[in-house]
Amino acid sequence: MGRHGVRWEGVLGSHLEVQLLAPPWAARRALRAIQEEVVRLEGLFSRHRESELTRLLAQGGGEVSPEMGFLLEEALRLMEATQGAFHPAPRHGGVPYHLAGNRVELFAPIDLDGLAKGYIADRAAAKAKALGARAVLVNLGGDLARLGLGEALVALEDPLGPDNAPPAHTLRLGEGGVATSGVRHRGAHLLDPRTGRPAAGLQATVLAGSALLAEALAKALFVLKEEAWPILKAHGAQGVLFTGEGPKAGP
Repeated sequence: MGRHGVRWEGVLGSHLEVQLLAPPWAARRALRAIQEEVVRLEGLFSRHRESELTRLLAQGGGEVSPEMGFLLEEALRLMEATQGAFHPAPRHGGVPYHLAGNRVELFAPIDLDGLAKGYIADRAAAKAKALGARAVLVNLGGDLARLGLGEALVALEDPLGPDNAPPAHTLRLGEGGVATSGVRHRGAHLLDPRTGRPAAGLQATVLAGSALLAEALAKALFVLKEEAWPILKAHGAQGVLFTGEGPKAGP
């Protein structure tokens, strides 16, 4: 039994980092399988290379694979659950597409990058655990997915602090996911889909049952602020909202 790690660049325009607790034979097999799975899923969801998503965008819709259909269904469900604060077409708002069976008609250019990152992180963690890892932590562009024994301490940066500042808050991640939406690394880039204007705020982090769920709820918490606490509670999630007065945990 030992600890093993690897990092790949250029996954969905970001980086993928995997840490495993596993016997050497299981670690080698799991890391190969994760790389193969990520390449396969990029072929579905990437906007940075030719994929199923780019073909759907070019054609205005079409037939979808089961996994694309699942992600599109989840996006609609989470859009409704968050009162539109999370949206798969944030610059457009309104109804983004119509999904019927294995076909979709697009009404706006959809952006699944966030949900796809969370989904791929979840799938990579599940693949490693199924192949013998006792514990696995996946970091895909800041979206964390973890399964297995023990827990990981997730240190949250102060969005207004220096790079070498001590953590402003710490979360304990057993099994599930963590995602953050904020301005520290990319500036003010998040839109309020309900208005089409930039959403005011500093940073929102959510710990949830999966990285996919955490990704959507982090965006909702950033947009809705304290009004999102009931939504997080309904999904069994917890969050940390950073304001000028510091971090506030809830719900």
